[in-house]
Amino acid sequence: MHPTTQLLQEARDRVTFPIQELTKLIYGNEEIYQTFMKAQKIIENEPTIKNHPDYHNWGRKEQIIKSYEKIRIMHQHFNLSNAAHWAPMLSLFQGTTPSAVSFGMTVPALRFLGTDEQFNLWGPKFLTMEIVAAYAQTEIGHGSDVQNLETIATYNSQTNDFVLHTPSVSAVKFWPGELGFLSNYALVYAKLIFNGKNKGVHPFMVQIRDNSTHKPLKGVAVGDIGPKLGYSTKDNGFLAFDNYRIPLNSLLARYVRIENGQFSRHGNEKISYASMMVSRQLIIFIYPRMAAQSLTVAIRYSITRQQFTNDKGVENSVLEYQTQQDKLLPRLATCYGMIFVGFRIMELVDDNFHRVQKKDFSTLQQSHAILSALKAWSSQWVVDTAEWCRLSCGGHGYAHYSGIPAIYFDTAPNVTLEGENQVMYLQVARYLLKVLQYVEKNPEKVPFYFNFVLHIKETLANQSTEYGQLLKLTLTIQLISVAKKIKDSMSTGKNFQQVWNEVVGVQLLSVAQRYAEYFTYLVFQEQIQSANSSVKEILQQLCDLYSLQVILDNPNTLIESGRINGEQFKQLNEAKIELLNKIKPQALGLVEAFNFSDNALRTCIGCHDGKPYEYIYEWATKENSVNIKGVPQAVNDLMGTKIKARL
Repeated sequence: MHPTTQLLQEARDRVTFPIQELTKLIYGNEEIYQTFMKAQKIIENEPTIKNHPDYHNWGRKEQIIKSYEKIRIMHQHFNLSNAAHWAPMLSLFQGTTPSAVSFGMTVPALRFLGTDEQFNLWGPKFLTMEIVAAYAQTEIGHGSDVQNLETIATYNSQTNDFVLHTPSVSAVKFWPGELGFLSNYALVYAKLIFNGKNKGVHPFMVQIRDNSTHKPLKGVAVGDIGPKLGYSTKDNGFLAFDNYRIPLNSLLARYVRIENGQFSRHGNEKISYASMMVSRQLIIFIYPRMAAQSLTVAIRYSITRQQFTNDKGVENSVLEYQTQQDKLLPRLATCYGMIFVGFRIMELVDDNFHRVQKKDFSTLQQSHAILSALKAWSSQWVVDTAEWCRLSCGGHGYAHYSGIPAIYFDTAPNVTLEGENQVMYLQVARYLLKVLQYVEKNPEKVPFYFNFVLHIKETLANQSTEYGQLLKLTLTIQLISVAKKIKDSMSTGKNFQQVWNEVVGVQLLSVAQRYAEYFTYLVFQEQIQSANSSVKEILQQLCDLYSLQVILDNPNTLIESGRINGEQFKQLNEAKIELLNKIKPQALGLVEAFNFSDNALRTCIGCHDGKPYEYIYEWATKENSVNIKGVPQAVNDLMGTKIKARL
């Protein structure tokens, strides 16, 4: 057996829990798991779409074309309109997946905001990919500030239609995914002008390319915006209209209608949140699985990579070093929490979706707040995890062949898209303050995952250093503090908006992040309670390590309030080190429970059988097209030049 294969086998032999029990929790149900495993095999065995070592030497156009080929083949095998089918497999592709925006954002918006007749008209064509539609909200001049979008849809009462127009450069739609090449329709968000009055921003289903030629229609300017950090195969695009006429039926009309020359609203004007929830839910559900890929590579490599001899004259696997454990194991623990949160979020969104369909908006705001918190926190965490995994692999982590840099690039945009993270946190903080106001007059309005506000006195009086209590205490103290600061600042004559923007902004971001951390802890505990007894111990260790790391990363509130002293802080650090020692022998089993194939990991240093040095040399010498193509003529031209230089 190869020496590094032997090292991995010995590590597998040290695992003491049944890995398959964790696999069941990671994938939720047998259907999702089997779909995922089937997708891995199809991609691995189909030469035209198999992940390729030389991928990052290809030009961007070639990468985009290959991504279209992948989705065409996968569409033949799976129901890509079912998020349970396609969401887990998004981590398997090189590059981002075409049609994810169309299925993950536009279709849900059509369900939420369109009438049954409109969905029946367009919906089936999405499923056959006769229609691929971008979600065209963001403009060059406005992103998160939706209310100030500049694109105009003016109602013409004489022709009973709309004129869609881009009045300035800042009004050009810019950044929507799948707009550059793929989409033949777009869900365009525009200000509705009715009888000369601005009726707010509303969505319009608009055809932008010819069904036969796929060329832009007259009055439409559309194309790709160019290369960017990450998302190289996502054709983010621009879109502008020159007095472009669209029919009355373009306006999604479940809650807003124009009939008999009259404009009317029906239902909650914040319903547009509901469609955005689906895309944020997918970010929370999908991308921690890409963090799991980077952790799989890093932990396998940390076992096979040996550096510096021990007292027996044998080189240590770098995972034996406490510093390496500190880089990876707390993030592995958090990864499990994120996976469980992803399922809980899906349940919350599904429940909210069914309520909204019945015009019950009672869970809309709390769902929006939870999604905003976890979208912001998880997206940043995934990017940071990819970076730490890359660093933990030393020099080889820099190589695209490691599989890790691509994960960083393909997750980094999520920090900004679908709601810039700081804006998301501010919306969470606003809702937390609102819930705090319910305590005295309307305690029955406090939702379950916010009921910590109903127990403020008990929380403040509790002297326990149990990890969940410390997380709740930190959140409680920060929320009370920022509420008091707002009140005190307003008493000096400042208005609420001044205080919000100029006085408490940093505190608001902090309390929102503390809520995301506490929510993750609650979900983690729920999962442990319902888990098979054979994995409860390892899950509790992971939850404890997650909680300890959060507390130790942000101890200021507890220290400044006098709730923990120096000795207690020392004990928390010692407890963390003890958990690192307990989890280290289980680490390989914890990442291999995800069951990623080598092809899905796109790595040569984190393969199932080890051999990182052999594979990286093989890829560099046999798969690298730069070497295969021979010496470029430019090199010969340069070397033959007599350069006059001063030494």
